[in-house]
Amino acid sequence: MGIYYTLLHFEIIDEYVEKFDILKKLGLTVALLIACILAPLLEESLFRWHLRSKYLSIYFVCFTLALIADYFINSPFLKWPIYTFFFFISLIIRGYFKRMDIRKKVVFQRQSFGYLFYYSAIIFGLIHLTNIKDLTLSDPVFIIFIISQFFSGLSMGYMRIKYGLIYSILLHSIFNFIMILLEFFFS
Repeated sequence: MGIYYTLLHFEIIDEYVEKFDILKKLGLTVALLIACILAPLLEESLFRWHLRSKYLSIYFVCFTLALIADYFINSPFLKWPIYTFFFFISLIIRGYFKRMDIRKKVVFQRQSFGYLFYYSAIIFGLIHLTNIKDLTLSDPVFIIFIISQFFSGLSMGYMRIKYGLIYSILLHSIFNFIMILLEFFFS
């Protein structure tokens, strides 16, 4: 969002409307509370907690794949079958991993960790596209949003792995604090 406000300030891109502008609707204090405490706790728990867990990563990947399938299929009749299918897939994969030899499991986790790390950062960036009204994957400006959120996700993922979840939550809080202040002063 910092890149967005900078490009907007210098009139390089057009303004996009946020779906729900917490700063305008709820005020600075509530916006800071939500953006600097609630959102980092929720998002870091969802997007980075699983990076150090043996089995949570399976559920994370299957759940996000279900979200992606639901987004592209976009059918109210298929919503439950999609999520049920991916839930059962995650149970099958977890059962397979529980029976796997410990050496094979460690090798697989080491080999797949990079993919999981980057996948988590990409999903973090894609989820934040939902914050902006009328911004879709077909709009080239979305690349600015994805890249900035992707690098934020990488930074917070690094903090999670290197120093622990609490530090990624703190970094996320700092990022959001800066974004709220930028929005407050530029709008």
